[in-house]
Amino acid sequence: MRNGDFTVEVIPHGGGRVRELDSGHVLSRPGQVYRIRLRNHGPLYAVAHVELDGHSITAGGLVLKPTSATELERPVNEGENGRFVVVSEGNEDTFGPDGGRDNDALGLIDARFRRELPRHDRPLQPPPTLYSPREPDEFPIPRRALPGVYTAAHRIESFRVPPRFIDAVTEPSIERAAGTGLIGHSDQQFVPIQLGRLEDEETVIRLRLVIGSPAAIAEEPVRSPAEHSVPARPLARP
Repeated sequence: MRNGDFTVEVIPHGGGRVRELDSGHVLSRPGQVYRIRLRNHGPLYAVAHVELDGHSITAGGLVLKPTSATELERPVNEGENGRFVVVSEGNEDTFGPDGGRDNDALGLIDARFRRELPRHDRPLQPPPTLYSPREPDEFPIPRRALPGVYTAAHRIESFRVPPRFIDAVTEPSIERAAGTGLIGHSDQQFVPIQLGRLEDEETVIRLRLVIGSPAAIAEEPVRSPAEHSVPARPLARP
């Protein structure tokens, strides 16, 4: 899905297939390993902050170079080297005693982008990149919060996911809700970098991972204009 200068896509890793619907839902199967492709189409450096299931996976922020794409395959947080994997709602080992049923943000990929303000002294920087603000209070680093660990969830207070009883999904291609766990090992590394001041306005893109039927996933994707509303969460199963 694209919004302005930025695009967010879910990319299968090591085989398999996913399909993005017009609604912003991404159909996948349980156990699908995936990467999140973040693309900056614009001429300025930008910082991406991404949450999965309501938990931050980009620490202080992931820097995107101009007209470039970065594929995030694991959390930026130090010590978390597992790859992202789709897990069905109800998995207590991943989501805790409630299996994720009480998490309205289950499956939600919430990506927020802010551009660096134009500057003439921009030095050349190495690729990927953990954002380190020049001024300590300019862009606070979120609390440590990892997929599957719900005791330290970090949420953006200004964004509220609508209640499930309002947002029930009736799309027949969606079987149930899903979230993200970690599996295997990723060697992806990140290099600290400093940027100048960032613009105040955020560009927001939201997708939601769900379990889709194999037949629906096999259909050819249909691209439509970007929708910026929150993709609805499937009703929790007993």
